[in-house]
Amino acid sequence: MAELLIAIFVFVLGTVVGSFLNVCIYRLPRNESIVSPPSHCPACGERLRWFELVPLFSFLALGRRCRYCGVSISWRYFTVEFITGAAFAAAWFASQDIWSQGAPAMAALVAKLVFAAIFIAIFFIDLDHLIIPDELAVTGIGVGVALDVLGIVAWHKPLMMVHAPGTVWVVAVPRSVVGAVVGAAFFVIVGALSLLVFRREGMGGGDMKLGAAIGAFLGPGLALLSFIAAVFLGAAVGVALMIARLRRRHDYIPFGPFMVVCAFPIMLAPQTIGRTAVQAYQAWFRGIAG
Repeated sequence: MAELLIAIFVFVLGTVVGSFLNVCIYRLPRNESIVSPPSHCPACGERLRWFELVPLFSFLALGRRCRYCGVSISWRYFTVEFITGAAFAAAWFASQDIWSQGAPAMAALVAKLVFAAIFIAIFFIDLDHLIIPDELAVTGIGVGVALDVLGIVAWHKPLMMVHAPGTVWVVAVPRSVVGAVVGAAFFVIVGALSLLVFRREGMGGGDMKLGAAIGAFLGPGLALLSFIAAVFLGAAVGVALMIARLRRRHDYIPFGPFMVVCAFPIMLAPQTIGRTAVQAYQAWFRGIAG
């Protein structure tokens, strides 16, 4: 019973955060403050009262319309609140070791909740505006590095041993730093190849920074796994949209949503997904080797 009550609380907390994310999704691409002015109807400018801001409930109770001007309210607001609540609940259910591992697991859960919120905001902003705000990506990098450093300092998490390029020296580096560098480098290389082969920009600076954020949290190996999965998913969706004549060959498709969709489940179950990926690769390699 206690587990269920906590899960409900986490879901409700997520819907509240989702309400704030709606503000971020609307204002960040327009370079507006997310603090001031307070929440208001974008059509008539009327400031919203507290009872008009209750996540999920207010949207349904108002019949999807502004109480003052009657303008229809997009389902996007309800969707973001619900998805954020569901993502928070999923992060909680994936962190059941919190009772046995204590503080380290609690810190990891908080970081996952922050990343879930960042992912959702990036998904919708990139989908609508083809940009990934620096505020979100840089925050993700900071959270990933901070969690890693906290583990090193407080719980003696091991450093990652890295060979210094061009030397025989081995340097101990936080895994988050290596992951951030690998994540950024992956998209720098993809962007360079796109320019070389297709004579057009394939990845933007936002993708590179989001890649660094994902790398900082997941580490280099799992980050690369999520990027490769995102490339295949993006290619499949792109082909499907062209077949359906919803996109032309040279139309730009935002890549951030694919990165988010592939990184989120790995963030929730890194050991399980990583182990499954290794086993699948080994089985595939044995198959082609005969």
